[in-house]
Amino acid sequence: MIKIIVFLLLTSSLLFGQQTEKVDFLELNATVTIDTLNFEVKGQVEVSFKILKDIDSVYLDAVDMRIKPSESNTLKIVTTDDKIWMTSNFKKDKSYSATFSYECEPKQALYFVGFNSTLKAYPSQVWTQGQGKYTSHWLPSLDDMNDKVIFSITYEAPENYEVIANGNLNKTRSRLNHKSWHYEMQKLMSSYLVGFVMGDFRRTSAKSKKGIPLQIYLETRHLDKMDYTYKDHVEIFNSLENKININYPWQNFKQVPVRDFLYAGMENTTLNTFSEEFVVDSIGANDRSFVNVQAHELAHQWFGNLVTETSSKHHWLHEGFATYYALEVEKEVFGEEYYYFKLFKTAEELKAKSDSGKGQVLVSVGGSSLTYYEKGAWALIILKNTVGEAVFQKAIESYLNKYAYKNVTTEDFMTEVEFHYGRPLTNFKERWLNQKAFQSKETLMLLKKQKFIQNYLKLAAFRETRLNLKTDRISDALDFPVNDYLGQEAVHQLNGGDFDLSIPLYKKAFKTNNLYVRQAIANSLTSIPSELKADYESLLKDDSYATVEKALFNLWRAFPEDRHTYLEATKASVGFQNKNIKLLWLTLNLATPDYQPDKKLSVYGELSEHTQAGYPYQVRENAFGYLYQIDTFSKENYKDLMEGVFHPVWQFKKFCRELMDTLMNSEKHSKVLNKLAQNFSIREKTFFNNRY
Repeated sequence: MIKIIVFLLLTSSLLFGQQTEKVDFLELNATVTIDTLNFEVKGQVEVSFKILKDIDSVYLDAVDMRIKPSESNTLKIVTTDDKIWMTSNFKKDKSYSATFSYECEPKQALYFVGFNSTLKAYPSQVWTQGQGKYTSHWLPSLDDMNDKVIFSITYEAPENYEVIANGNLNKTRSRLNHKSWHYEMQKLMSSYLVGFVMGDFRRTSAKSKKGIPLQIYLETRHLDKMDYTYKDHVEIFNSLENKININYPWQNFKQVPVRDFLYAGMENTTLNTFSEEFVVDSIGANDRSFVNVQAHELAHQWFGNLVTETSSKHHWLHEGFATYYALEVEKEVFGEEYYYFKLFKTAEELKAKSDSGKGQVLVSVGGSSLTYYEKGAWALIILKNTVGEAVFQKAIESYLNKYAYKNVTTEDFMTEVEFHYGRPLTNFKERWLNQKAFQSKETLMLLKKQKFIQNYLKLAAFRETRLNLKTDRISDALDFPVNDYLGQEAVHQLNGGDFDLSIPLYKKAFKTNNLYVRQAIANSLTSIPSELKADYESLLKDDSYATVEKALFNLWRAFPEDRHTYLEATKASVGFQNKNIKLLWLTLNLATPDYQPDKKLSVYGELSEHTQAGYPYQVRENAFGYLYQIDTFSKENYKDLMEGVFHPVWQFKKFCRELMDTLMNSEKHSKVLNKLAQNFSIREKTFFNNRY
């Protein structure tokens, strides 16, 4: 690799101002080869750009890449640790191009999942995550989202994999056990939105009302879950496009679930990647709907991808809008009560943060998800209520048309709203965009216009009232047809009350046969009176994996004499993708000495094996948690835990580090870990020795 000398960088005119003021990158054509044996990426890139001001150098972001310039280049190409510099006597209004090959081993933004595993049930995958991680770790590109480019990328992969990426798949070609997939975009986009997925996937295709190709994917092993996971996906697309009233701005829309994803979903242009957690069967669909994530990421195709923030200060223009429109879709799918109750809960959360002095300004750098997403959505709801729906809609359409394929600020958006409204919105901007405090009184006034919210608040007001003074109100809330939210509130208020009074009301709640009311019983009634035993046992047959998990544990604990019965009734259940029921069942089996006594070793082995790296991190976390509860770790479990402290999913990494801390405070576990540490890798030894 040729390294540019530091003093050359210091004299570069690019250091004085943003690169986007001096050069406009136009197109980037690349061939990207995925090396699954060495976890490498190899590629060839041709990039074209137009000079806006006389300048001596331009760059692409490229992290830890080895570069070989093409001999046909008229430019000089040199590299630093994080950039590829192209130097020449560049002249204003002239166009240039450069060609080079590169190699890298991405440390982030591109992830090889499952390649070191022997678990055949979980086929290996490769996928990318550009936002917050930077595409420049695997593809020379532009970390600055203000420079938008037309991308055309050919992916080369082993022929047994499917590759899904941005844009249209124009052609494929097979040769020597490999297959190439040529994808083309037609419009400008920011580099962080470049993405692809590689794995054992199969596709189902449809078209939107206006003819946009809609492609949904699942791994081959999950094809029986296609209809449940993607229920109403065409209707959701049509609904959102109709609400925004601006034609979908890209060639197609593809959706692919991936394992160990860093977030719920990611809105790569034309390609929504999302967590495998949302892959569900007919029962799982009752607890884990994909509608919100699907609609949220789809909305980003307009708000974020078509029209992009200039900087993170204006991030609510992405997340607030996507959250707002996802709620609008959910209102259509699940009804107004669902919509207003969800708004009520987010308002409560925002109020609590604000009241504790942790409120945040919406238009600012470093805001939380709660601020950008939920406060942002609330700001739009209040704005629409202030200016009226017609003005709000005109402003949205004008905003999207005016800034299509460009970058924007909050001021740009508000200027459009004020223009159509015909007057300044100074008060709104001060209260909702520039103030830390959440305007809870204003949101509550809006919510209380709904009869349902009024009824809910009236019932919630009795939470601290003794049961004997509110039995009639709770009974009324459980009358047929029971409301999902009033029914759940009524059940939660029974908890801890006089059993003589609460048992008849619990029985009434059971008889509602409302899935969510019954789930509320499982969640809140953990000490089960004998009078409710039969009713409670019926929860084991509910069409809810969340309910069955809670009911199984509570019954097993409450009635030791019937543990065999409960374990037999649930032995075939697995649950969600995280195996919530199966792993609980294995643990309870081990904790029931006289149940299957001759199988304890194999049962422990089955529970123990779920900590290994080939399983989804959610499964591993559950398994580690149960092994900790029964205080039994094998050497392999300790090794798996050490591997987990470097996991790319920060929540799981944090869990593993905290569990390791706990184990190291135990003489029993620390003794084993200290001995195993002698054979840790260099990275593991460094972490272990520095921390302990």
